Amino acid sequence: MRVVVCSLVASLALIVGAGLAAAAAPTDPQAGSQQILTIMRVPEAIDLLGKPLADVPVLVADTGIDLTHPDLQPRLFSLPTAVPAPDPDGVGNLGNVAVGAAGWDLLGTNAPPNLAGDADPDDPIGGSGHGTAVAGVLGAAWNNGAGGAGVAPNARFVALRTCWDGDQCYQYVQAAAIDWAAARGAKVASFSWLSGPLENGLRDAILNHPEMLFVTIPSGNGFDGDVTGDTPQPCALNAPNVLCVSTSSPTDGTDCGGWSASLVDVAVPTRNSITTLKDGSFGPTDCATSFAAPAAAGIATILFGLDPGATGADVRNAIVDSARTVPDWSGKSVSGGIVDAAAAVRLFQDRRGIATPGGGTQPPPPSPPPPPAEAGTIDVAASAVDTSSRGRFLVRFTVTSTGPANVVVVLQRALPGRKVKGVCKAPSRANRGRPACRRWVQVERRTTTSTEATQRIAVSARGRNGKRRPAGTYRVLVRSLGTDGSVSPQRVAFTGAFA
Repeated sequence: MRVVVCSLVASLALIVGAGLAAAAAPTDPQAGSQQILTIMRVPEAIDLLGKPLADVPVLVADTGIDLTHPDLQPRLFSLPTAVPAPDPDGVGNLGNVAVGAAGWDLLGTNAPPNLAGDADPDDPIGGSGHGTAVAGVLGAAWNNGAGGAGVAPNARFVALRTCWDGDQCYQYVQAAAIDWAAARGAKVASFSWLSGPLENGLRDAILNHPEMLFVTIPSGNGFDGDVTGDTPQPCALNAPNVLCVSTSSPTDGTDCGGWSASLVDVAVPTRNSITTLKDGSFGPTDCATSFAAPAAAGIATILFGLDPGATGADVRNAIVDSARTVPDWSGKSVSGGIVDAAAAVRLFQDRRGIATPGGGTQPPPPSPPPPPAEAGTIDVAASAVDTSSRGRFLVRFTVTSTGPANVVVVLQRALPGRKVKGVCKAPSRANRGRPACRRWVQVERRTTTSTEATQRIAVSARGRNGKRRPAGTYRVLVRSLGTDGSVSPQRVAFTGAFA
């Protein structure tokens, strides 16, 4: 699993601990430069609230949170009674999390694999401060005279440190954190990292907590292509309480986050805002998928604040169904659009029977899309590699489906790695003592639509930029995905070498 490290001024009446009255934009000194709040219509959403927002415990599963930051410290969760510490290794002797604590460090001060907690979930000195930065996007304090404001004024951070910087972000640690946070009433979990194949522990933790919404991302920074062929996890879990979000530009375009008509639910703007930094200061945000997850999680936190009894699916559906459709995202996400906080609040209020200040009703939702086609089966007739002359993989295949199906062809290159808990990860200083292994890294992907048709695709030794690919071992993966995200039972792989 990899950690990806990736004008508005008016008055607001904030009742700390008791909720939020109807209000407009935040008054914090840098709030006027937070363009993402304007694009997502967050101030308008706050104006629509028909009742005070309840505080909502949220989990930012990351490198920790700066517990003394002036924009985060006022929004920390406080444990009402001492309880046993989260225990990912099952060692059973970690002690209790103290009364009044905001959370726990599931990693401890030692290098992996020693994960004994040290009770301090603070974002560590010398690290990137990634957890602090993404937390600020989600829920930095409103109207406290410092910095800017997070998306959700009602977030309460359950501070659990679950990731190192770099590649150290084990899935089973996240599972333990989710279970512990859920027991403390957490309704939202924000993941600003990518995982490989989903391990049973994390999968079960997500599925076992339908009362929570898990907000995650499909790709790292700088990638703006189709991620359908990569089955990014947990975006591909296809669970009703998982919201997969990508990054949109300030002009609503596709930008540095991957897209997929079946896996990505909705896009979120991330540029031109202000967030919290680990040294107690503030800094700008840019086009980064790491910021997309907490921005969308902030909208979810607002909706849960209207009705804490809602399920993760209730909140996800309101966000996706109310998205503002735009041409650039048509066919590139489930919603085809950008998160709209005000529209999400109105739709959620209507569906949950919550009165609005001005009365009235929400326009009826759009007509449902046509039934999706199931994934077709793949029948590969032949594959050959000829590096002596043409230098290419030649793949012939037939796809048979009940309707149009997306056929994804992925070219991957073999690179050295280190095996950590059964997963081959990129070599790093932390895992240098682990067994050697071979990992596959995607270098090219293409998608075509096919139904009962024979396809022939050649993957050349030269890339699309005309440059020759590095020598080494490569493989081609072919599979089919239905428009509902279903995957064909066959995924065919062929391995060869480019000289």
